[in-house]
Amino acid sequence: MSDRFLRIYKKFYVDEVKSHLLTYGALSGTCANCKKMDLKLDVLRCPSCSNEFKYIAFVNIRDHLPKMQRISQERPQVIFVDYEDFKRLEGEEKAKDILR
Repeated sequence: MSDRFLRIYKKFYVDEVKSHLLTYGALSGTCANCKKMDLKLDVLRCPSCSNEFKYIAFVNIRDHLPKMQRISQERPQVIFVDYEDFKRLEGEEKAKDILR
């Protein structure tokens, strides 16, 4: 048997995920909560807002599969979030707030 990543769907509050999410692009990450940029993957907390990173979303997941393997071994408590799902739901939440 081999360990593999498998998508699993679970309900989360978008605001909770956002406040603890590190979004990672090609070379660096951004805190989804305060928008602090140029963060490395090994950062446990945002240096600006001090929130702990419990979730990580990769903009292009295929480019970062080896990094996911390493992170899951080093920090098994971290949950990987689909970036596109997060951005879509975040947009829906913003639209709801505007229409209120």
